Amino acid sequence: MYSPKWHIGIELSQHHIQLVAAKKHRKLWSLCECWQQALPFDSASHTLDEHRVILRNILRQWRQKLPKNCSVSIALPSLRSLQKQVPLPNQMSLQQPELSWYLQAQVDQLFPMQAQELAVDYRIIGQQVYFNAARQSDITFWQDLLLESGYHLLAVDIAPIALRYLARHAQLPNECWLVYYRQNEWFWSGPISQPASYSHIQNDNPNQDNQPVHINQIQSLLTDDPEALKLPIYYISDHDIQGIEYRWDLLQAFHQYPIKLPRQLGDFVIAAGLALRHGDL
Repeated sequence: MYSPKWHIGIELSQHHIQLVAAKKHRKLWSLCECWQQALPFDSASHTLDEHRVILRNILRQWRQKLPKNCSVSIALPSLRSLQKQVPLPNQMSLQQPELSWYLQAQVDQLFPMQAQELAVDYRIIGQQVYFNAARQSDITFWQDLLLESGYHLLAVDIAPIALRYLARHAQLPNECWLVYYRQNEWFWSGPISQPASYSHIQNDNPNQDNQPVHINQIQSLLTDDPEALKLPIYYISDHDIQGIEYRWDLLQAFHQYPIKLPRQLGDFVIAAGLALRHGDL
């Protein structure tokens, strides 16, 4: 009998690693697993050899519990990525190979000291080009680690963008702000019409929580555009905050969740978005 492919999202947060598994049947998504493991180190140092061994052991243990037919999407912290936006010349033809030559020249100018060390992706919307860049060494690290642990890596993404994948399946409007909070970390992703409006901030002091008490305290960080700030803000978190009109949770993106749900479901938001990642927005 045919077994549906499982889609896996894996995210490394400050002091934990999260995995969410989902499967699709006739356009309906089921939440299959939510796993989390505390890490004895800060994720900023995850590439050290002794920390790599710990991550590999965790991933291998999880892999043994997963079906053979599955693929993985992971997220790099936005703090370890770069983003730039440039306009296309009005007379520019979106034809190859001229477009590729032009974009490569832009990459060399935008990242002059790092271009050879970066893996750069882009998308074109209207007359704007949006570049996302990450260190090739970070991508290679995860490619090798997941291969050693028995996974097939499908995609590497940026953590805040995973909010938009989750929101799409939760039937949230395209033109809204998505704001997510978990302990010491804030993520946000802007409306579809502003694909470069996303970010992630964190407090490096684990003993000092940087949670604002009112949404107004985070609004000023979203954008300088007063018109964009008129769009609704959808807040997702296990933590309450004042001034929120629209709240949502990750279960809205799934039609079934026949598992024992974790107490802190909000820890799995990014991993859940990655599990639901397919195609482009």
